[in-house]
Amino acid sequence: MKKLIAGMLAAIMAFSLAACGGETDSNVNQGGEQSAAAEATTLKFNLVKSNTDPQYEWYGRFFDDLEAASNGEIVGEIYTTESLGPTADVIEQAALGERVVADCDLAWLANYVPDMAAIMSPYLIQKPEEIMAIWNSEVFQDMCTELEAQGLHLIALNYEGTRNLLTKKDITSRADVNGLKIRCASTTMWNAVAEMLGGNPTNIAMSETYQALSQGVADAAEGVYSVMYSNKWNEVLSHVIETEHLVGYTAIVMSSEVYNSLSDAAKAAMDETAQKYMQEFLELSGGVQDEYKQKLIDAGVQVSSIDKTEFIEAAKSIPDKFPDWTPGVYDELTAVLEEARGNK
Repeated sequence: MKKLIAGMLAAIMAFSLAACGGETDSNVNQGGEQSAAAEATTLKFNLVKSNTDPQYEWYGRFFDDLEAASNGEIVGEIYTTESLGPTADVIEQAALGERVVADCDLAWLANYVPDMAAIMSPYLIQKPEEIMAIWNSEVFQDMCTELEAQGLHLIALNYEGTRNLLTKKDITSRADVNGLKIRCASTTMWNAVAEMLGGNPTNIAMSETYQALSQGVADAAEGVYSVMYSNKWNEVLSHVIETEHLVGYTAIVMSSEVYNSLSDAAKAAMDETAQKYMQEFLELSGGVQDEYKQKLIDAGVQVSSIDKTEFIEAAKSIPDKFPDWTPGVYDELTAVLEEARGNK
């Protein structure tokens, strides 16, 4: 279902905006002549989450702020539960120059730049604020440059919460996960994550997960508390095991062709608004996840801690599964985080 967030798109909008500094016409140049109005660019955002997820409202505010900051040059529309299409398809549309924005993670973008999957390695990022250390690092910005060459521009990495395992039964060791069909996205890294947890990866779209869990196509899932609750997985699965295997974040990606077609002012508005919201997601998500954890408990879900040693040990073998990574890239990322932690 289409959710219009950033207001009505009208051709006359750009001519009626007030300029900074009190000017009455934003399209008058220094010589006093009328300049051509920038054409409004409507970006269709394929949000994986439902409209009951708190991120829906946050992204609504993001696009509102972006429209204001760009003086109406950028307008956003939000489409929930992948209603524009599967994530992989929307990313490909963006790479081909369509005015779409994908809500994904770096495992999807590894189809274009394989090294990006390394950042999805379980237990690599240990605290939410370390996302910013990765974002600002030279090794990651080099990956973003490679991504641009593939037709994709990364807007932001937005923290959404730490991911845990949701099952039908209590789990007290990694061995208890053996044989469980764990719902995951259809990427190599997500398959590796499910295997690291000890289960069998079962590739199912987010929009089809509830039905798959209900019918026994999958018998476990993983994710952040808000996604579990908003998608009502707790109606089918009754136990959350706090594996804390990933500090989760959303990668927001658009067409580099479309980004480069924006005016310099609009590109600056995009960059500055995205930077603001990366920080805001860090501040909001932790408290929200605590709130949704309690909602799950109130709904009858049993939340249990677990010794993560076995999972952490299993995660050490993940780089060996990715021979297409640049040699040493995992070590470079580890070094960035060690420095951020003050261990160097």
